[in-house]
Amino acid sequence: MNKKLLTWLLAAGIAVVFVATGLQAGTEVPDTIKMDYNNYTKRVKAPPKFKFIEFTHKKHNEEFKISCGDCHHDKDKKPLDLKIGDNVQKCVECHTKLEKDKKDKNDPLVLENAMHGNCVDCHKDVNKKAGDPKGMKGPAPASCNKCHEKGE
Repeated sequence: MNKKLLTWLLAAGIAVVFVATGLQAGTEVPDTIKMDYNNYTKRVKAPPKFKFIEFTHKKHNEEFKISCGDCHHDKDKKPLDLKIGDNVQKCVECHTKLEKDKKDKNDPLVLENAMHGNCVDCHKDVNKKAGDPKGMKGPAPASCNKCHEKGE
């Protein structure tokens, strides 16, 4: 067998191993996700005013029957068809702006806007279905201090 063919076969074999490993790995989803984005701090010299929010990923999925695509979406806001173990990006990987722009305060690429839009809008819908016409009171926390607990 010539050396060129042997080299190509070896390279192809290595590629197959890496691809198979990547497909098998997937994303391990923790039961609770701490919304702690190190770069996202409004205060640089003082401690944060609020504790980081802990999102109960497992509870939302299993108890509240919220599918992955209800939160995870593509660039056109279409739900992604995800299953447990699929590779999933964190919010901050797409919503990369960490500070609001004074010209466009509702920019969906701003992490804070994306999380507030996703979480608060969903919580208000749940509360409206539970009987509150404004969606602020009910089983799902929808006001600032219900999610943002004071820091120590």
